[in-house]
Amino acid sequence: MKLIEKGFLERNKKVIVISILIMFLSIVAGGVIAYSMTGNTGLISEMIRNSSNVSTSGGITLNGFNIIMHNFTVAVLIILGGLILSIPSLLLIVFNGIDLGTIFGVDLTFACTSVLPHGIIEYLSLALALAIALKIARIEVNIIKNRSFNIFEEYNVELKDILVLFIIIVILLIIAGIIEAYITPLVVTNYYGI
Repeated sequence: MKLIEKGFLERNKKVIVISILIMFLSIVAGGVIAYSMTGNTGLISEMIRNSSNVSTSGGITLNGFNIIMHNFTVAVLIILGGLILSIPSLLLIVFNGIDLGTIFGVDLTFACTSVLPHGIIEYLSLALALAIALKIARIEVNIIKNRSFNIFEEYNVELKDILVLFIIIVILLIIAGIIEAYITPLVVTNYYGI
């Protein structure tokens, strides 16, 4: 049994690009809104520099496994939202994007040192989770429209594509979790001298 069917990228390019675009526009919107309200004051960086006993993790021990499981849970929730026509999935992506963009809008330096090292990979995986949700919603609509329930026969290629995307998401989340737990704290600590 072949997992990756021929034409995988061509079949999924549009939904992946749309998902990444939604995530990116949400991040930009959050950044613009936060910047317009605060003017990128560098407030977070200043607080870190002025505090002698700042914990970069806010008093919480960063554990790679916990981070991976948290992000995996978010990705699964986004994917499962595809069963409800991806409406919850879109909301989760937009809110996560705005939340991330807000950090960049308030303090670009802090965002680049504390979020960027792992955030690119993590948010790419969430965008891919949205792509899966959109594919699930499309399959669901086709099943209802065609009144055909031979899911595994009629949608074999699409289900394989979803599985491949899911495997990619898991790999990306593991990489992002390791970076967030073990590399990002070193970058923040070295940059701020704490």
